[in-house]
Amino acid sequence: MSIISIGVRRVALAVALAGGVSLSAPGMAESAVYGGGPFYSGGTPVMDDLRASGFTTVMLWSVHVDTNGDLHLNDEPLISDGNYVGPNTGWSAELATLKQAPTSVNRIEVSIGAGGTTDFESIQALVNGTGAGAGTGPDSILYRNFQLLKQITGADAANFDDESAYDLASATAFGQMLAGLGYKITFAPYTNRSFWASLKANLGSAVDKIYLQDYAGGTGNDPAQWTSALGMPVIPGLWSKNGTGCSAGDSPATVQSKMTAWKQSAGIPGGFMWLYDDIQKCSAPGRTTADYANAINAAVQ
Repeated sequence: MSIISIGVRRVALAVALAGGVSLSAPGMAESAVYGGGPFYSGGTPVMDDLRASGFTTVMLWSVHVDTNGDLHLNDEPLISDGNYVGPNTGWSAELATLKQAPTSVNRIEVSIGAGGTTDFESIQALVNGTGAGAGTGPDSILYRNFQLLKQITGADAANFDDESAYDLASATAFGQMLAGLGYKITFAPYTNRSFWASLKANLGSAVDKIYLQDYAGGTGNDPAQWTSALGMPVIPGLWSKNGTGCSAGDSPATVQSKMTAWKQSAGIPGGFMWLYDDIQKCSAPGRTTADYANAINAAVQ
């Protein structure tokens, strides 16, 4: 996107803000963006950037589960024993603005787990435990903490990013608990296709989206193969420009090219970007948040 077109978009946003107009359009492609620290501490500027971006889904990454059930968002304490303990006391109100017109955002998800963490091992131990607060019932620590997390974030779905535990029984019980709390369930796999297929079968209609990692350890994943194995179209993701000198990762142009090819080969309904933090760090004319969303939307519409 040129500097001129960025300016035009900002003018359009200002007009929309004044008139209370929604930026969403019927039939808009499914486009999601994962984000870490900026989604918690970036305040109104980040929320407004997301609202004007063209992304339809904001993925709050990453919720970590301690062995005692406490929740963190990355390194920030978030919820303990059913109480919000985070330092950003205005976070819930900030997140609530994401869906306020004018906006392209119509969905918020909380992503649980990440590579190199033991969150799903903690979940497994808590689900299978026998002490006070164990299990998945209304009195359990998992139930109370994730109930409050939904209230605070307004999350529509919980995204499972299990990259190590792969315990079907506890993941099923955890997913059923979340579904009972009103969350839809989504997956973010990069490997172990048979586990994800079995978990999807166990959770049934509670699972409404699958975000396939096509970067880092998932580089080379074929969306068509995963769609066939899991029985529903997957939404593949790519890593934005990142690293030293922003030399690694995909530009909006290469995102659009890859997504267009997957639309033709696998009928993908959308795509996602990893990671907003890097989009911010590597932002430049033609490489903004909106440019990445537009690349996905143009490819799959």
